[in-house]
Amino acid sequence: MTEKSREYGDSSEPSVTTSLVNSTVAPSGPAKPSLPPPRVLDTVWTGLDRKASAIIEFTSRQLRVRSSTWVIGAVGVLVMTLLLATYAQEMASGIEPIDDDGDSEDWDGDGYPQGQENQYGTSDWDSKEFPGSGRFVEMGWLSWDENNVTGNYTYSGNGIIEEYTWIANNSDDGRFIDINELRNCSWEEQYTYGLGYGDSCMTDDAKIRFYGMVTANGTFAKSAQGWLSWGEMVGQSDTVVEPHDPSIYIDEDGIDLDIESGDVSQGYDDDGDCRNYQDESTSYERDDYYWYSDMQDTNGNGIDCDVELIFDADGNLIRIEADWGVDEDPSESEFTLESAHRGFVLAVSKVAFLFILGIFIPMFLATGLVRDEMASGTMYYLIGKPIHRAEFFLYRILGFMLLAGPYMLGLAVIVGIVTGFLGPSESLFRFQDLTVWLIVGIASALVLLAYSTTFAMFGVLSKRFGAYIAIVMGLWEFIMAFFSLLSGGQSRIAWLSVSHWGIEMVNAAALIAWPDSQYYDIIGEGYYDSADIFSVFWNAPTINESPAVALLVAAGVLVVYVLLMVALGQSFLGRREID
Repeated sequence: MTEKSREYGDSSEPSVTTSLVNSTVAPSGPAKPSLPPPRVLDTVWTGLDRKASAIIEFTSRQLRVRSSTWVIGAVGVLVMTLLLATYAQEMASGIEPIDDDGDSEDWDGDGYPQGQENQYGTSDWDSKEFPGSGRFVEMGWLSWDENNVTGNYTYSGNGIIEEYTWIANNSDDGRFIDINELRNCSWEEQYTYGLGYGDSCMTDDAKIRFYGMVTANGTFAKSAQGWLSWGEMVGQSDTVVEPHDPSIYIDEDGIDLDIESGDVSQGYDDDGDCRNYQDESTSYERDDYYWYSDMQDTNGNGIDCDVELIFDADGNLIRIEADWGVDEDPSESEFTLESAHRGFVLAVSKVAFLFILGIFIPMFLATGLVRDEMASGTMYYLIGKPIHRAEFFLYRILGFMLLAGPYMLGLAVIVGIVTGFLGPSESLFRFQDLTVWLIVGIASALVLLAYSTTFAMFGVLSKRFGAYIAIVMGLWEFIMAFFSLLSGGQSRIAWLSVSHWGIEMVNAAALIAWPDSQYYDIIGEGYYDSADIFSVFWNAPTINESPAVALLVAAGVLVVYVLLMVALGQSFLGRREID
């Protein structure tokens, strides 16, 4: 090969490069596989996921750095802390036992409490009549056309002893008249004014006038100035009856009801103050004494000493009517403390979570989610293919919920744990309340989502008046929430509010966790004659099929409402011009 041919190459001789290119021998080493063609779905949805997550994360981070977010969150925590502090103090101090029926009192000052006197049938308004002293049981009285009565009885009233064979000496009993020391009656005592109580005297015709009680065998007449009855002394004891400790008559007659049985006549007189009105110590028929008969059947159902349960046509308990002295002094720690706990849970759930936090957090944080980005022009940088502007509305809401949802759930968990440990329970923790707080958390999230989509939609609808429209709706929800509470959820106008359906979910949750909630407030009114905090905040679900059905319907209504607000917000945003 010449120098020239080496310098410029000789076309007649194949070069090394040409030989390598034209060579059919495969290069040494493994062959690299070729990449498959990209699939359209992968690229579109992968980009969509990245874009959506970026907007959601951006929204959450944007809210986290705002001072208003921290202020609202701190206020919510402060409110819950104060409520829990009040609740803890109430649970720790407990309920002071109250003598609901007053039978631990000694009204006549004879040393025997009223409960003990009720058991012995003696009067607590007469210090001379007490357990062991006996009591006067009336058998009859002289009417206006009767002249006299003869027999061996105890006589009481303003009478005249015409003749007698013997008169008992009851000088040790202050209720009886001592007629052994007779004196002559004055003209006024004999013919005009009569005698003072506990006095006696001899008339001009050798008859004995008296005013009080006398045990004798003879013939008695009533005086012109008064009345006269006769009977016998029962319940007298030869030994002294020791007074009872008044404390045993506090919380001594608990509530003995089984509502689920459906029996209309229940209850039991544990302390015997109703049953002892039947005079079993004599041979006379009880019905002869209308006072005792009426006191044993004050509810008028024909059954002595019971509690009548009144149901409506659908089998719902509507009223409790107890006979006097039956289940009248239940333990406050068993009812009032439990009622206070349930009332606190319902009050916090409905007012604090569903209304105050549920409305004010979205009102201050969600109204400008889309509106502010449109006004500032940053929406140009946030929207791009493959995300449509309408989809931007949804992702902004999800970004808000990523921050607000865990906040609400965290507060619900904290309140649930504190009340679970401090609430009245036979075990260390009230596990039955977990159902309530789980549903409260779900209801709070749905209500929060409903309000946030609504207020964000208002912000898109009107940049200038959106905030004012949100305030008007907040006022509407405030009024409807109270309508729902005060009307027991029966107001159909309240059904047009988000708050009603959130409250409906809480009512259903309470009925699932506490099956006796339907009549718990009725028990409070029937026995305590007063409305307690549970009665104020408890309402039965307006959908009466079952609590589970009511829960699902209420949740379904909120979900449909959220979808409707999202659709409206997306529609408005899709047609709005960005400033």
